[in-house]
Amino acid sequence: MAYYREHAAHNWTEDSVRLIVSPSQFAKTSFFYVEEAGYFRTQPGYFTEREQLNSFLIVVTHSGTGFLTFKGKKYMLKKNEAFFIHCMEYQYYETDETDLWEFSWVHLNGAAINGYYQYFQLAESPVVTLKNPETVKSTLQQLLQLHRKFNPFSEPLSSKLLTDLLTEFLYSANDPQTAGAYVPDTMKAIMRYLEHHFNEPVSLDRLAELFNISKYHLAKEFKKYSGLTPNEFLISCRITYAKNSLKYTNQPVADIAEEAGIPNVSHFINLFKQREGSTPLAFRKNWQRPK
Repeated sequence: MAYYREHAAHNWTEDSVRLIVSPSQFAKTSFFYVEEAGYFRTQPGYFTEREQLNSFLIVVTHSGTGFLTFKGKKYMLKKNEAFFIHCMEYQYYETDETDLWEFSWVHLNGAAINGYYQYFQLAESPVVTLKNPETVKSTLQQLLQLHRKFNPFSEPLSSKLLTDLLTEFLYSANDPQTAGAYVPDTMKAIMRYLEHHFNEPVSLDRLAELFNISKYHLAKEFKKYSGLTPNEFLISCRITYAKNSLKYTNQPVADIAEEAGIPNVSHFINLFKQREGSTPLAFRKNWQRPK
């Protein structure tokens, strides 16, 4: 079993800032929240080496040069470049010895952060060039100010700022092509096939055979351009069909489940509840008007 490990040289100037935050239990279950935040003007020899920390880290370069080693690759960081990583993975970041690194940073977490991080990883690099760098820097500065003087509104306001920050990172990481303005014809065809054949048994092997493509390449490219695995996309189509039937017909739930391609009604109910937050019957009751 791996254990948390950190080794660092805290070589930063006296005007640097480091805040440690103790989020409430409510914030941990309901919001995005700050664990630590700061602003560093580094001195020669600064570095941090870490792994197995259940926290996410955002670092934004103001000036100078930094270096990040993550998942076996080394990246250079210049002005307005930033990284977003999960600290369970091994990471090593340091300043250039002559072009000293100046950066803002935040350790953050939250119940929904894994979804943002998975979407961010579609870009296949932890480093991005920020499209709105001043907005991001301002957001980090606001987070610092907010946690210097804690009040009852600090945590919800902090969560809002972190949502804005994460959205900026997704926007910077995914250009119009990867965000969906351009989708290869093969991926479009697979999406259309799943939309029209959602009520049939469909496997990754079957899709690979139909479209003459390696199933491993298919799975990777499909998620890159849709944000979902083929199976998740298929389930989404089935749930969408079921929602429409629940809203506008009086068919029994078991019949709707079978027509949607999920003949096991118990499995259908569990899937529906996971994705919609209610049972199919409760969903129908909320949407159908009384006669």
